[in-house]
Amino acid sequence: MNHSMLPSAGGKARQLLKNTRIVTKIVIDNLLDDPLYFSLQTARRLDSRWIRRCAMVGVQLLPKRATILTAFCHLLSGNTSKLVSYIYDLDLAQLSDSDLARLGDMSIAIQDPASCGYLLRNKISTNVAYTRTQARYAWYLGDMQRAIDILERAVGSRNKQLRHYQSELEVFEGALPTVSSISGGDTAKPTEKTTLHFLTNSLPHTGSGYAQRSHSIVTSLRDEDWHVEVLTRAGYPISIGKLMAKQIDSVDGIIYRRVLPNEFKSDMKSKIQQQADALADVVVCIRPSVLHTTTDFSNALAVMAVAESFGLPWIYEVRGQLADTWASTRPKNASDSQRYKLFKEREAFVASRASHVITLGGAMKSQLIEHGVPADRISIAPNAIGGEYLDLPMNRKDARQKLGLSTDLEYVGTVSSLVGYEGLDLLIAAAAELIPENPRLRILIVGSGVETNNLVELSKQLGIAEYCIFPGRVPRKDARTYHCALDIFVVPRRDLSVTRAVTPLKPVEALACEIPVIAADLPALRELVVHDVTGLLVKPEDPHLLAGAIRTLLQNPSKRASMGQAGRQIMLAERTWKANAQKLSEIYQKITTKRQ
Repeated sequence: MNHSMLPSAGGKARQLLKNTRIVTKIVIDNLLDDPLYFSLQTARRLDSRWIRRCAMVGVQLLPKRATILTAFCHLLSGNTSKLVSYIYDLDLAQLSDSDLARLGDMSIAIQDPASCGYLLRNKISTNVAYTRTQARYAWYLGDMQRAIDILERAVGSRNKQLRHYQSELEVFEGALPTVSSISGGDTAKPTEKTTLHFLTNSLPHTGSGYAQRSHSIVTSLRDEDWHVEVLTRAGYPISIGKLMAKQIDSVDGIIYRRVLPNEFKSDMKSKIQQQADALADVVVCIRPSVLHTTTDFSNALAVMAVAESFGLPWIYEVRGQLADTWASTRPKNASDSQRYKLFKEREAFVASRASHVITLGGAMKSQLIEHGVPADRISIAPNAIGGEYLDLPMNRKDARQKLGLSTDLEYVGTVSSLVGYEGLDLLIAAAAELIPENPRLRILIVGSGVETNNLVELSKQLGIAEYCIFPGRVPRKDARTYHCALDIFVVPRRDLSVTRAVTPLKPVEALACEIPVIAADLPALRELVVHDVTGLLVKPEDPHLLAGAIRTLLQNPSKRASMGQAGRQIMLAERTWKANAQKLSEIYQKITTKRQ
């Protein structure tokens, strides 16, 4: 690390003061606008076992008349199914419009639109809180213009919620950032083999699959003799509560620059403009020869404006179908909504304007072609392995001892984000079928997410809680150890547009650890799992069939071993970050040569 980049004690204090001012302004703005809703959203993001336990006690002790507090405790406990049941058991005629509004806000916060619709029932009210919840409900369902119309009739223009909705709709309908002539007019020659990546989040503050993939890509490009720097979205990582964030982080020699302005813009249109301005400043500073960004389209809009102003080529890396991810938590008709259609249009627009598009697999490439991106401008850089995953896997017994797990039991599970579309409730249901015949079986689910407490509660309802282990989110360095401790890795994803297209990272790492994978038979997962060679594919959303597949492999240790070996061989041959970096380097060279 360049020690001249390390901030002095005085610099740290000034940065902390600046960050505190930014956070304070954001909090005050939100409290002045809608203190109860802001408190609700903040509480929903808290991840504390102590808070969850206190909330569960609160549910038991609060008097029956404390409707909103009881519901809030259900929300804080993380048991969303109990909150929904509580809402449906209420006598709505006994509740004020303000109470209905707050309960509706909680329904939206836990992504349960059905209970919100039940609470609101298209009732007309002059209550401001109720009207704002109606608008949030319409917005959540993707009816963007209707949400704006509701607010314009009820609260007028002096309303932050309305301004934010209007700004976001402008962007979805085509508003573009601009780059000033001062920044764009500076035409000094770009530096060869220098690339600037613009990311949503990153190490060391976020340990998600997105951040890990980004870091693997940039470090591998560095090993291909590219000078790589990174800029992250405006406000990050203060926006996720990292008050001690610095302007620059260095991780494994990679420079991560932050956009931490004194006047942080919170509406979508202004934020994209702020990101474009910051990006232009860094381009002037480091003179990259190519820009590179990732989904979603809001990132691409800022990069596109800067790239076109400076005459630079740029890469759009499509890591997911985010419109489909959004729709996966909505009713089935979400794909007919205004937001979904505009989201798809914006993604297609930026992909078609990029110099080249990178994506994760064949299913995603096919979708991009369907949306009008020429096939010869799309390349696949799949989720891959590197670093310690290239080393021989840890012995299963050693891995279990290191984690404090019994060496005499059988472990089936996953390392994943605990969200609804992963279908982990299906794994628990399958386990409930298997455990009576195999009491040595343990279900190991590593990770965190909004479904955590629902999964724990399901294991209790099915009478198998003592057989299910939930370590929560673990450090990156421990993830491989958990992989190696498993007998079988399971990916029971639900059959949705997003899961049919997007290939996850964790099964790749499991296969590299010689762990066979049982996965839902979906197009994206067929790209990872070769049926009866590296694992088994089963019909999605059928816990009985999933149980049968698990039973088959548990009863055949030699088959598991051969599948694990085959999986590792394929990953080493086809999916390494080094191979991806070599491909990216060739693409960078090609598109920079075209521009000269």
